Amino acid sequence: MNRLLVVTALCGVLSSPATASAQSATKASGLGDAEKLEKSAESLTRMKTALKGVLTRVEEARNEKDVVKLNCVNEKLTQIKGLLKVAEQSDIALHEAIANKDPSADSEFNKIGIARTKVDGLRNDAEQCIGQLAYIVDEKTTVEVQQPTGLPSYEGDSGRLGSGRAPPPAAPPVVRPKPASAYLP
Repeated sequence: MNRLLVVTALCGVLSSPATASAQSATKASGLGDAEKLEKSAESLTRMKTALKGVLTRVEEARNEKDVVKLNCVNEKLTQIKGLLKVAEQSDIALHEAIANKDPSADSEFNKIGIARTKVDGLRNDAEQCIGQLAYIVDEKTTVEVQQPTGLPSYEGDSGRLGSGRAPPPAAPPVVRPKPASAYLP
C-alpha cells in the first residue's frame, strides 16, 4: 500500500509544470550549439512574422475606424513588441554564451522559446479581437411606436399639446430668502 502511494506521488511530481520546464531545459542542453542558434533564428523569424500580421490587423482596424478593435489589437501589439525585444536580447546573449562556452546558453535559449510561445498566443488573441461592428445587428433596423388611445397628441415640432386642451398652469414664482451673509450680493 505504501509503495502505491509513493508511486502515485512520484507520478504527480513528474507531471507538474515545474518538472515540465526542467525537462525542456534538459532538452535544450541536449541540442548542439549550432542547433540552438538555428532554432533561435527560426523563433525570431516566426515572432517577426507574427508582429507583421498584428500590424496588419492594426491597420485594418484604423481603416475601419473601429476604436474598440484598435485598442484590443494595439494592446497585443505592445506586448508582442516587448517580447520580441527580450527575445532579440536573449539571442545576442545566446551567441555570446556559445562563443564563450558559457553554460548560460541554455537559459537564453529557453527565454527565446518562452517568448515565442507567448507571441504565438498573443497573435491568436489579436485575431480574436472584435470591434464595434460585431455589435451592430442591422443598419436597416426600424422602430415602430404605438401610441395608446386617449392620450393627448402633440402638434408637429412645436411640442404643444393638441386636441384643444388648455396648457398646464404655470409654476409659481420662486421667492429666494435674503442672503445670510453680508458679503454676498
